[in-house]
Amino acid sequence: MKVKYPPPLKRGDKVALAAPAGPVDKARFDWAVEALSERGLVVSASEEMLSKDRYLAGNDGRRLGELQTALSDPEIKAVFLARGGYGTQRIIPSLDLPADAIPKPVAGFSDNTALLGALSEIYGWAVVHGPHPRKGGEEELDELLGCLGFFGEPRLPVFTGLKALNGGADVEGPLCGGCLSLISTSVSTPYAIRAGGKIVFIEEVCEAVYRIDRMLHHLLHSGFFEGAKGVVFGTPETFIPEGGSIEDLYSLLGEFAGKAGIPVLTGLPCGHVGTNRPLPFGPRAHLSPARGELAFLEPAVR
Repeated sequence: MKVKYPPPLKRGDKVALAAPAGPVDKARFDWAVEALSERGLVVSASEEMLSKDRYLAGNDGRRLGELQTALSDPEIKAVFLARGGYGTQRIIPSLDLPADAIPKPVAGFSDNTALLGALSEIYGWAVVHGPHPRKGGEEELDELLGCLGFFGEPRLPVFTGLKALNGGADVEGPLCGGCLSLISTSVSTPYAIRAGGKIVFIEEVCEAVYRIDRMLHHLLHSGFFEGAKGVVFGTPETFIPEGGSIEDLYSLLGEFAGKAGIPVLTGLPCGHVGTNRPLPFGPRAHLSPARGELAFLEPAVR
């Protein structure tokens, strides 16, 4: 499917804050609205996302309606997802965008990995694996806006200092992926991420090493990595809970690299890390195992 790129974001544009997964607290909501408004954007956000239905930001109907409106309303030029948690996979099958819907930047991570995958695989949209607006996240928010062309020429992210677990020749391709548990549980669904011809990004948070082992082998056995150009893991130290064995995790990742048979690197500062840098899904990037570098060749907006 040909990638559909959104236009650049500009001052004065109307943007939406949406919560398709877990509930949002008032402080996070207020910070996000204020931060986006201070940067010259007109924010559409409902305090209904502060509601709580068990571990969800309201019932499925509320969350689906909010997301459907944000994605389909032509006056809304970008969608910033408020937080992760759980719940996005519950509503994706009911999401129904018109075939001629104009693509717009959608940014999020964690549980929203599933939504990014759906928008990419079903609708062909270029999206951004990036931060949810949060207090203390000014730097990562501005870098995200920079990727979207908000400050002028769209910025092309470059990541250096990556560690190769399995080397090989340089490769090029678009990226896909996100949180491992969401990638794994999306297999065989209509919104499953397809890795063929792509560089796969994988990160996780507070999971036992044996569970990471299980999910990686599920992906291997399902054929998920067939045709993939390479794999780049996030920061392994964030994958496991405090007190977990980082030695066991690195041993597992090394074992995985040998089985994958393609370039495998670690150390991408994206996802559940201190500063969650934006990672566009759609434009081509160049991965060099020898230099430990991932550099984007194309912008996320056109």
